[in-house]
Amino acid sequence: MLNPNDTDIENVRNLEKSLKSQISRLEDLREEVRKLKFVPVDPIGSYISVTYKAIDGGKMKISFEPLEIDLIEVADSYGNLKMKFVLPKESDESLDEESDVTGEGNFLDEDPIVRKFLDMLGKKSVQEISEILNQSDTYMELSEWACIFERIANSSDDPIILMRDGLLRTKKIKAELIPNLWQIIQEKKRLVKLVGVSKTSKVMTLLSTAISMEHVFPGNSIGYVKIPRHLEVRAYRWSGQGKISENKNKIYYAFGDLYIAKLSRNSNLLVTVEIPRDLKNDHDIYSEREITELMAHLAKDSAYSYPVLGYPQTIMKAHEAAARVGFPASVVRDKIMDKLRDMLDEDGKDFMRDASVLTEFVNKGVLGGGYIDE
Repeated sequence: MLNPNDTDIENVRNLEKSLKSQISRLEDLREEVRKLKFVPVDPIGSYISVTYKAIDGGKMKISFEPLEIDLIEVADSYGNLKMKFVLPKESDESLDEESDVTGEGNFLDEDPIVRKFLDMLGKKSVQEISEILNQSDTYMELSEWACIFERIANSSDDPIILMRDGLLRTKKIKAELIPNLWQIIQEKKRLVKLVGVSKTSKVMTLLSTAISMEHVFPGNSIGYVKIPRHLEVRAYRWSGQGKISENKNKIYYAFGDLYIAKLSRNSNLLVTVEIPRDLKNDHDIYSEREITELMAHLAKDSAYSYPVLGYPQTIMKAHEAAARVGFPASVVRDKIMDKLRDMLDEDGKDFMRDASVLTEFVNKGVLGGGYIDE
């Protein structure tokens, strides 16, 4: 019988074989990483940059179980509020059940920004462009996409880069509709360019150790490497169609090519960048020169960024604009709570009053233990 207090690893079955297999896997990745070509860039660029960011009302504390709602706002990096709406918090409803969110028609269909996005896709309702409408984060993402493509369609004479916080690939929009978006980007690419930037990604998780061990990014450098397709599909195991397959060579929900980039000389942060490409026809949207220009502008935007050095400042500014804190947030919260209270019967009103008092006691640490905001 095994002793639960035994720390001798000699009794661990299959240990050496498992470790050898993982070392072999790492060596294989290191061999692939050695083939990556580092492209240095200088932080320059004459583009105007903008990011649209949606954020839910989690910090608003609009929650009395089982009554939960999300207040979602979409703002750009200049502080302009583009959209605001409320919907029930995501639940464990089956996809076959209809709810206020997934029923016939959709409350977002008449929003002017979303309406333009639907027209671009040739659809009448949000329900026709997504299959995951029982989650609030789907609405957040679709709202961002609507704002992004409104800006692309209304591009002025000033060259502009639209930065998305996160990769461009999405499971929220049906894969068969993505080629429509590539076409719009291709038509407008002279004056407006789109790029997605993420601090984390599956491909980074797969390759980061090998990249570090192989010293792919020279010290005190700014630049990028392109991730070849065969490495990308090793990181993203689900293709977007059917079951997981090790033999796949295409990711149907992908939006473009992936790159790993270092954007500041003063930071070792590596980010993953996705740049649009017509994957259906295997056709570039942006030339190599334009891609280098994009990276140079990202580097300029990230050179002295704060609080995350090496991550585009424009994206972080959009976060600040979308995250409502302090007095404005408290006013919005109180007004929503008052409206909810008015819609309840007397027992419901009594519950909300008592629950509010108890919450304040707990938050202020009156009952002991203090308050931890998770």
